[in-house]
Amino acid sequence: MMTLNTLSEKRTDSEARVFWRTGTTKKGILDVKLDFEHEDAALIAELIALQYLLFEKKVFNREPGSGNGYKLVVSKGAIKKLALGKSNKKHAIKFAAFLTNRMKGVAIEVSQSRDLMATPEEQTPVVLHGKREVYARTFDPVETPAMGTILVTQHAVDRYQERITSGDPKKPWASLVGRLMHPELRKIDPGKRVLAHKARKYGDDNKTEYWSHPTSSFVYQVLRESSGEGILVTVYERRDD
Repeated sequence: MMTLNTLSEKRTDSEARVFWRTGTTKKGILDVKLDFEHEDAALIAELIALQYLLFEKKVFNREPGSGNGYKLVVSKGAIKKLALGKSNKKHAIKFAAFLTNRMKGVAIEVSQSRDLMATPEEQTPVVLHGKREVYARTFDPVETPAMGTILVTQHAVDRYQERITSGDPKKPWASLVGRLMHPELRKIDPGKRVLAHKARKYGDDNKTEYWSHPTSSFVYQVLRESSGEGILVTVYERRDD
C-alpha cells in the first residue's frame, strides 16, 4: 500500500507548516500560506498539502484515480471524520472533498509521530500558496480533447457508478474520466422528451450540452459556464424506448 504521512503545525491564522514523507527517504516540508485567515489553519493547510502532494507533486510518480491502494497517515483526527462525513467542521468540507470523490476508499490513520520526518535544518521548507479557489472545491477539473475543461462532480461520479450496466468499476472516478478523454465524443440531440425533463430540473438557458460517442449508449450532460469550462451535471445511458 502506498502511504503518505503528513503532520501540520499552526504558525498563524493564515499559515501552517506541514511535514511530509513517503517511505523513509522521500520527505519534505511545506509552508502553506492561506489567502484567508482561520483558527483551523493547521487542519486546512494539511488538507491543501495532501492535494498538492498527491495531484501536483505526484509523490507516488502517478496521479491517483481512486483511493484504493493508498493510505494517508495524518495528524488531525478531523481529516478522518471529514472523509467519513462525520465532522462538524463545515468550513473544511470543501477542502476535504477530494477524500470522498477522487480518493474515495482511501485508508486514513491518525498519528502525531515525527519519526523519519525532515527537519528545517535538513531541508529548506517549500512555500505553497494555498488559494481557496484552487483547493476548496467539490469537483476535479479534467482537460479533455473533445469537450475542453470539464469539472467532474461527485454527483456525476455517483450517477455513473449507479447507471453503468457493464459492471461496477473498482475505480469509478478513473473509469468515468477515461470515457471523457475519448477524442471522438460528439455533441448530440437527446430528443424533445429528454430536453423537456432536463429543462424542468436544471433550467432552460441554452447552456446545456449533451455529449456521447457514436458506439456508446452513455450520455454526458454538461452545463457550459461563461468561462468556457463545463460542469458535468450527470451521466446516463440512452434507452431505445
